[in-house]
Amino acid sequence: MLTPTTVALALMFQSGAGLAYNEALVRADRYKTDLAAQAWRDDKMDPFLKPKTTALLARCYSGEHRRRMSFSLIVSFEKGKLDRVDSNDDSAVAACIADAFAEYRWPQPPYDDFAEKFNFELAPD
Repeated sequence: MLTPTTVALALMFQSGAGLAYNEALVRADRYKTDLAAQAWRDDKMDPFLKPKTTALLARCYSGEHRRRMSFSLIVSFEKGKLDRVDSNDDSAVAACIADAFAEYRWPQPPYDDFAEKFNFELAPD
């Protein structure tokens, strides 16, 4: 018999593109062409993330993890603060990058309920 606690735990630990990812994707898509969101990407997010990229890949995409892979992460904000990072992939690389993204102190988003989708296309050199 499923109890509300069991259902909550199952939702919390689901892998792949689950309910949270799909909800976050709807929010990210809402801001895809928004002018204020684009200004945030150009002026705040890109300068914030670019210097972190080399260390992030060294941490998460090395050794046996170096294979061709494609996945997306969505960073969601609530009340202007980081709320969660969701992935459409349950690989160790996606989980590692999602964990790193969750540790970052992101710049103030353009909207309180903002979400941004990041697409990763990784391949060994």
